[in-house]
This record gives sequence, structure tokens and C-alpha cells, in this order.
Amino acid sequence: MTMARKVKVSVSIDPAVLGAVDRYAARAGVTRSAAMERWLAQLTHRENLTRLEEETAAYYEALSGAERRDDASWAADASAAARRIDIDGPRGARRAK
Repeated sequence: MTMARKVKVSVSIDPAVLGAVDRYAARAGVTRSAAMERWLAQLTHRENLTRLEEETAAYYEALSGAERRDDASWAADASAAARRIDIDGPRGARRAK
């Protein structure tokens, strides 16, 4: 697997924020750049999850009455099918080791 090439940038941040980055980097045993990259990656991940939640909510809010009934029917059928799946075998049965 090839690593994506890193890009060097210059940013201006509040000294208190830089202090927090440096403390985190020292505790984690990583460079300042690695600490900032981790924080930014976490923030990006959270923002992506938030956007996905918002888009999912908007999708369901935009459904017509007929589409909502159809979705409810699919959900009920899937739930019924899932309840019929026997993953662990009969209750009390032991698995062979």
C-alpha cells in the first residue's frame, strides 16, 4: 500500500490551543504534526457522521405517505425475518470445541 504524500502548511493558532496540542503530543508520544493530524481527523469524522445523520433525517422527512407505509412494511418484514434466524442454535446447546 502506498502512503499519501503529506503536505506542509503554515497556520496561525491561539497559543493556548498550541499548548493543548503540545501537551497531547507529549502524553501520546507523537509529534506536534501527528497530534494535530489526529485531532483534525477526529473532527472530520465527527462532522461526516453529523452530515450523514442530517441527510438521513432529511431523506425520511421528505418521504410521502405512501413511501413511509412502504418503508414501514419493509422494516416489519425484515424484523420478522431476523427473528427467525437461529444464530446460536437451540438454547442450552453447547458448541463443540
